Amino acid sequence: MELSEIMNFVLGGGLATALTGLFTIRATVRKKLAEADKAKADAESVRIDNAEHATQVLVNNIVEPLKDELDGTRKDLMATKREMARLRKAIDRANSCKHHDGCPVLNGMREHPKDDSGNDLDGSGADDGGQLDGRSPPDADPNGAEVGGETDDTGRQPDEAAPAGII
Repeated sequence: MELSEIMNFVLGGGLATALTGLFTIRATVRKKLAEADKAKADAESVRIDNAEHATQVLVNNIVEPLKDELDGTRKDLMATKREMARLRKAIDRANSCKHHDGCPVLNGMREHPKDDSGNDLDGSGADDGGQLDGRSPPDADPNGAEVGGETDDTGRQPDEAAPAGII
């Protein structure tokens, strides 16, 4: 190949077109990469906004009502503590009262309250007693119903109801 052919090929447009195409493609790629980076940044911004919005919704719908409820519970607890202190003072004063021995209020406070099932209200389920103080006579039922059977009752079925061969 001679120098003139090489110069014709190089200057003929093939190389110039290739170089122009290469620079154009490089600029287009850079532009598209910049657009992709901008889209990623926008998506991250939207994700952060959504997270902030979700956090704000949680705070408004859950945290604030819980704070209000907690404040109410604290106020109730303080009121209960004040009432307990007043009750303690009243009991202390009642113990030093001249009518202390026959006071029905103090006697009622000394009794352990029970719920409907007979268990203590403290939840222990244990009653404070054992057996009853006295027993009824053997032939009396405290509920008014007969407990035992007749004196000749052997616990068997009558003869007419018994199967054959069993008596």
